[in-house]
Amino acid sequence: MKKLFIALTITFLSLSAFNGIAADDDAAMAARINQLLQSVRGNPYDVLKDAGRKPVETSQFFGIKAGMTVLEMTAGSGYNAEILSAAVGPDGVVYAHNYHSVLRLINGAHHQAMLARLQKHRLPNVRYMIVDAEDMPFDSDIDMAFWGFNLHDIYNESGEESALVFLTGIERALKPGGVLAISDHVGEAGNDNAELHRIEPEIMMDLLKKAGFTIEATSDLLANPKDDHTRSIYGDDLRYMTDRILIRARKPH
Repeated sequence: MKKLFIALTITFLSLSAFNGIAADDDAAMAARINQLLQSVRGNPYDVLKDAGRKPVETSQFFGIKAGMTVLEMTAGSGYNAEILSAAVGPDGVVYAHNYHSVLRLINGAHHQAMLARLQKHRLPNVRYMIVDAEDMPFDSDIDMAFWGFNLHDIYNESGEESALVFLTGIERALKPGGVLAISDHVGEAGNDNAELHRIEPEIMMDLLKKAGFTIEATSDLLANPKDDHTRSIYGDDLRYMTDRILIRARKPH
């Protein structure tokens, strides 16, 4: 009985030490992100997004850790790439991805903004890449993929097959056990979600399962009960503050 007590005590102490290290890691990550939020940012629109994105809390929900290799799908002008850069720290790497059509979108404005964000070696752990989803150059190399507020565009414009091309490309890039962190603007059945730039969460989860992912958790961290899902995400009082869902999915081991 005494041996069992000693074993249980050692186990408890080991778990306590592990939890303490995890808490310290989260605190260090939060400090890096908060330092970024208080600094001069890479784009004048960044500060308008911060309150609605909750970068620290979102990073903690998705389980981002220092030293990770993260693939950001459809980085756009790079807001999330800069947050992810701080989250993974100097020993981590962020691959910020855009597909070729982004070069033409709004006369290349997002692409140019992303290039400007990287000038003067501002984000030394970020690698910018232009590649279509089916040509993703990774094969079980990535710890976490982040895909924010873009699945609705692919699904609404090109259908399920195109959305699955993106998701299977991500699945192939991730290491076994790797995480897909995904978020989007909540839509409802019966609404013109293509026009509103939204997607039903049920469709998102169905697509994830078809691509081979296991859904681990969802969060209403970025929920907005004042958003009734009937208006465009670009409405003056909704822009950057829509009702959004976060989904943490995992590639099976």
